[in-house]
Amino acid sequence: MKQKPSLPLRTLGSATLALLAVLPLQPAQAAAATATFQVTATVLKACLVSTPATLAFGSYAPSTGTVATGTTAFNVTCTFGTTYSVGLNPGASSGATVTTRKMTSPSAPAGNETLSYALFKESAMTTNWDNSTAGTGYTATGLPQPYTIYGAIPIGQYTASPQVDYADTITLTLTY
Repeated sequence: MKQKPSLPLRTLGSATLALLAVLPLQPAQAAAATATFQVTATVLKACLVSTPATLAFGSYAPSTGTVATGTTAFNVTCTFGTTYSVGLNPGASSGATVTTRKMTSPSAPAGNETLSYALFKESAMTTNWDNSTAGTGYTATGLPQPYTIYGAIPIGQYTASPQVDYADTITLTLTY
């Protein structure tokens, strides 16, 4: 035979239900798990060089007693800390060197006439711009670095034909 619960138990059950009805419901707590991971990259040495504009000397008169001069500029941008060098080759003319570059003219009467000139690293025109490929002349800051090429045609070149245009092509090499 089944016994009826005693009165205190029934009262306790009713009291618990009443208490639960009065308490605010608490949201269930979400569980979370975390993990970490590395993000990596290796920055490689990289450089860019802008193309210099034409170095134009203008008109040259061998008898003026004044060296004809001209300039052109370019920028080098390399990753921070990269060491590099900038070299200028002798040019495209036969017999040219980095100390005595030569412009030629296909329309010169003799066909093989040249006009000598030189390229320098500074405005005082004392440091010849050679064809260095050592890769250690400059250290990059990560920002564009401006450079100017200074050119000079020495006085007294009377063997060049008058009224003829002379030209040469220089290759700039950035080594890093």
